Amino acid sequence: MRRTIIISILSAGILLFSSIAVEAQTFKASHLQRAYEKLHLNSASANRSGLTIRTSGDGTIEHIGIPLFSDEMRRLLPSPIYDYLEFALLDHKYHINENTLQQQKIKFHHGSWADLETIRPSDNCTIDNRDDKWYIVRWTRDSRDQLMVAVPIDYELLANSTRKEMEQNFSRHLKQYQTKCNQSEDSAPVSKGLAPQEALSNILLSSDAPVQATLSLELLYAGFRKEAMNVSLSQWMGFCRSVGCTPYYIYEGAKGDEASAMLLMYNRSEGYVHLLHLHAAISQLEAREQNYQGKVYMFIPTNNVADLFAKATGPSTPKTYE
Repeated sequence: MRRTIIISILSAGILLFSSIAVEAQTFKASHLQRAYEKLHLNSASANRSGLTIRTSGDGTIEHIGIPLFSDEMRRLLPSPIYDYLEFALLDHKYHINENTLQQQKIKFHHGSWADLETIRPSDNCTIDNRDDKWYIVRWTRDSRDQLMVAVPIDYELLANSTRKEMEQNFSRHLKQYQTKCNQSEDSAPVSKGLAPQEALSNILLSSDAPVQATLSLELLYAGFRKEAMNVSLSQWMGFCRSVGCTPYYIYEGAKGDEASAMLLMYNRSEGYVHLLHLHAAISQLEAREQNYQGKVYMFIPTNNVADLFAKATGPSTPKTYE
C-alpha cells in the first residue's frame, strides 16, 4: 500500500513538472504547441527524430518541421514556403492537425507525399512565385524532375493558422515590438512647403520621418471586435517591415483642414495586406509633433484590394523641397 502511494505521488509529480514545463514554453502559433505536445518534444528529442526546432531570441518556438531546405537557401531566398512545407510534411506523417483539408490544397504535379519524405536539404531545389498566386517548388536530380509541388499563396494556409489567431498575434507582436525597439533621434520633418498630398507621402514613406509622429489606431478585427492602440509612426513602419510588408501610399483627398490617405502594408510573399486608413490635420504637417487618427484592417487577401495598387505610390525616395 505504501509503495503504491509513493508511486502515485511520484507520477503526480512528474505530470505536474511536465505541465509546468509546457506552460513555461511559448509558441508563435497554436499548431506548433500541438506538435510540441503530441510528439513530446525538446531539443534533444527533436535532434534524435531528425526534426528541426527554431526559436527566437526570447526562446519562443517559431518553427517545428522535417527539414527539406538548406540554411543557405533560406538565407539567400527568404520565403514562407520553407516553414510551411516542412510543417506540412510533419503534419502528414504524425497527424498533428485533425483537419486534413489544408493538406489537400497542396498539389503534387510530380511525385507524392512519400517522395517528399525522401527529400534532403542538400538536394537541388528551386522556388518560383507564379503571378503571386502559387508557389512552385521543384526538386531535381541529374537534370530531371524528382518532385514538383504547387502551393497556393494564401496567408492562412502558409501560416498554418486562422485569420482570428493571426489578428490576435498581430496585436501582441506589435506591442512586443513597441516595448523592445529603440526610437531613433528626432529629425526634422520633410514636409516643409509641400502640398498635403506630397507632405503626407514624404512623412509616411520616408525613413527619416519625425519620431514624434503618433498614430492613434483602432484595430478592426473579424467579428466586429475593436482595439484602441497608440503607436509611433516609426514603430508602426518598423514592425510592418520586420514581418515582410512593403508600404504603398494612396492619397484620398482633403476636406477643410483634414487630409485623408491610405497605407497598404503589402506582404507579397504571404498574399495579404494590412490597410491603414488615416486622417491628418493639414495645419500640423509642418509641426514637430504630429498625431494621426487611423483605422487598421488586418490580413486582407491581396486579390480583394488589387484595384487599389493602380492608384498607389510605392516605396521610393521622398521628394524634398527647399
